[in-house]
Amino acid sequence: MAIATTIVWKACNYLEDACHDLALCYGLPDSVKGSTVMAISSSFPELVTIILAAGIHGDFELGLATIIGSAVFNILVIPGTSVLFRPGSLHAGRDVIYREAQFYLISVLIVMVTLSFAVIYQPSTEEPMSGTLSISMMILPLLFYVLYIYIQYQEVHDHKPEKNKPDATALKSWGKLIFSMVLVTMAVEVLIQMVIELGEMFSTPSYFWGATILAAATSIPDLFVSVKAAKRKCSTASLTNAFGSNIFDLLVVLPAGVIVAGAVGFNYPRIMPMMMFLLFATVTFLVLARSGSELTNNNGKILLLIYVGFIIWMGMEYIGVAHPIEVY
Repeated sequence: MAIATTIVWKACNYLEDACHDLALCYGLPDSVKGSTVMAISSSFPELVTIILAAGIHGDFELGLATIIGSAVFNILVIPGTSVLFRPGSLHAGRDVIYREAQFYLISVLIVMVTLSFAVIYQPSTEEPMSGTLSISMMILPLLFYVLYIYIQYQEVHDHKPEKNKPDATALKSWGKLIFSMVLVTMAVEVLIQMVIELGEMFSTPSYFWGATILAAATSIPDLFVSVKAAKRKCSTASLTNAFGSNIFDLLVVLPAGVIVAGAVGFNYPRIMPMMMFLLFATVTFLVLARSGSELTNNNGKILLLIYVGFIIWMGMEYIGVAHPIEVY
């Protein structure tokens, strides 16, 4: 797992460099570069995870829990760590608070509504309070992501690009991008197999390892991308990368897993509490970032402590201490 995580990290470093060059080639502003190009590339591990988990290993809940756990990691650990590695505060401007963060908050609600509809209109007969996600139910999240891309397109249209040219050509950058994606796919497959073995070894459900170990392993690229941006004093790119990555995970990666599998079932009482925690984490970030339009070192420590609380809560779920919903 350590070797595979390292490969994911190193491959995503190449991926980040390729995306940086491509963004310069096509004249993208920093906010759009962080929220789309960099976010999509750094979210590639999550995309591969849910496709392999649902399509090959037949464990959709593992992929879904990884997405939710990764979103919690991104919204708490990435801003919290980025501000600690930057001298002074991390500026959270209008682009972050009024566009990215609020759009992301709506994305969380869209996914929660979609999961609820699956339980109401397509209940599973195998388990109580379980639902089935079909391809038709993925139309809503995908359409909402199209709206997000349209908003980003408007940003690009209004932006006057600088005349800086990348060191590498666009063709070379695309080649580096594809090679990195192949490495990430191979490493993620190893991670999934290791997580499944851990579940069998300790007799634990796969979603527990997906929401903790696998989520953190696949989110490391996002963390390093944002920390690097913070060190370069690119506060906007640092924060929008985290939000753009989460938006892509929820609105595109989740539907991709369902499309690959055709139709997948999930246990509502296991997944919805994690979604509620994600909603709580998002609102907490908005409250902290809205105060003075910046994140201070103390704010970063608060976000990191909340994530520690999330890990402890998941551990309590595993040993059976905390069950927010019991189904009989």
